[in-house]
Amino acid sequence: MLRRSLLGLARTVRANATAAGSSGACTTFTRQASTVTRQFTGDKREAVVVDDILAYREKPTSLSYFTGNYRYHDLLIKLESLYNEYARKAAIDTDAVDITEAANKTQEPLSWKPCDKMSQLLEMPLKASQWRKIVQHLNALASLPQPLPEPVKTVIEQFLRYDGKQGETVKVKMLDELGRAYAVGRRKESSARCWVVEGDGQVLVNGMTLEEYFKKPVDRDQVLIPLQATENLEKYNVWALVSGGGSTGQAQAIKLGIGRALLIHDSGLKPTLRKAGCITRDPRMVERKKEGQRKARAKYTWVKR
Repeated sequence: MLRRSLLGLARTVRANATAAGSSGACTTFTRQASTVTRQFTGDKREAVVVDDILAYREKPTSLSYFTGNYRYHDLLIKLESLYNEYARKAAIDTDAVDITEAANKTQEPLSWKPCDKMSQLLEMPLKASQWRKIVQHLNALASLPQPLPEPVKTVIEQFLRYDGKQGETVKVKMLDELGRAYAVGRRKESSARCWVVEGDGQVLVNGMTLEEYFKKPVDRDQVLIPLQATENLEKYNVWALVSGGGSTGQAQAIKLGIGRALLIHDSGLKPTLRKAGCITRDPRMVERKKEGQRKARAKYTWVKR
């Protein structure tokens, strides 16, 4: 029975092949790599290859194309090759000097673009570790002997924080004609304008003495922290005009204003004032109440029935 079925199937296939050959129709043969269509028209025979996976395809131009972020790796390769090229011309042994060692030899530390600005410049996302790696290569380029070659200078200038305009004028606060230093301090809803001048240690707030204006000792201590930290309690006089907020916010606003004014008198006090927290603006504010809630975050008690 099985033998009879196989013979019938063979006769059917042979008959179909004969009919297709006599009528000049297309016969399709399929292989694993591609699909080949052969046409028989008289004595002519044509073969057309469709979607051949073995056909030539254009290769990626970047060697790092199949990495996670190939443009980032291409940039590192470009910076490293640029350093090796000009370090060799400057008779620096590039095999003995690592990129990390060269980056640490930078004579004048340059200010580079932050991570977000550099991501916008390169038009690709950068992690903090990737940004540090790029900065390390840039510092190595900056450590080359001066004057820097023109290709190196062109690459470096586009990554500088100020776009290569390091010589632009920066406004510096100075003492006025009366020897006073003026600064503004803010905290919560309070704003304080402070004038600091050399004197005998008097502190006036809105025309009143410190003890008269601030009733709480903790607020008075906050105002005097910059002078006490720098040991200038009896060297300067302070005049402050403060408005808005409560006593705590006003005292801390005056503290910030006095700290900034002391820097105008002596910029060498910056490490001491920063450690005491007298020149850093505290951005914390009271969060507003939301509609449908009891407070800023607190909700009303939910009752099912």
